[in-house]
Amino acid sequence: MEHPTNTRIIFADSKEEALKQYQALNIKPEDPDPRVECYKALEEEDFDVNAEFNLVGEVSLSPPVMETIRKDPERAYVIYYMEKLAAKR
Repeated sequence: MEHPTNTRIIFADSKEEALKQYQALNIKPEDPDPRVECYKALEEEDFDVNAEFNLVGEVSLSPPVMETIRKDPERAYVIYYMEKLAAKR
């Protein structure tokens, strides 16, 4: 089963630029072949920039994250890895 990990809010002028910035963070996922999910917050159907919480893709955005997005909502992208995580014993 896949799980979202390493969620970041990236401010960029395009999806491609946002993905480059995310990759430049050099985040090391556990999964050797994770999928990267990238959403422009304002383009999500049920996204409400004034709401306390939002759901974007597979992640819930908490009040502190929403405060970050409200700093520049037109350029805010939500990016994260979808990883197949091994069960830890």
